[in-house]
Amino acid sequence: MRTHNQTLGARGEQLAAQHLLSHGFLLLARNWRCAYGELDLLMREDGTFVAVEVKTRSGTGFGSPLEAITARKAARLRRLLLEWARQTGHRGARLRVDAVGVLLRPGSAAPHFEHLRAIA
Repeated sequence: MRTHNQTLGARGEQLAAQHLLSHGFLLLARNWRCAYGELDLLMREDGTFVAVEVKTRSGTGFGSPLEAITARKAARLRRLLLEWARQTGHRGARLRVDAVGVLLRPGSAAPHFEHLRAIA
């Protein structure tokens, strides 16, 4: 059984993927895992492979969703993306780590997105 936060996170990932698809990204994988961790979304924009970290919140009482991504977390995401490239034969490809914050306020009709490119 999923917790509220897991359900909220899964919904945010789904909405972020749809948002990015509507802006020309191509979805390659969701929740890619290896021994070192997980990447929420793997996408391609033009010729660049993009790992997208999605942070979802239902309010800003604890800050904006993207405030949860520290420099240490961004560096870990970069290492995970390099591991993905190694495992999938995309060594030497253009790689980028982005972050998408999704704010889903109760009673609000539409989510609010904040997209930061090249965080690591």
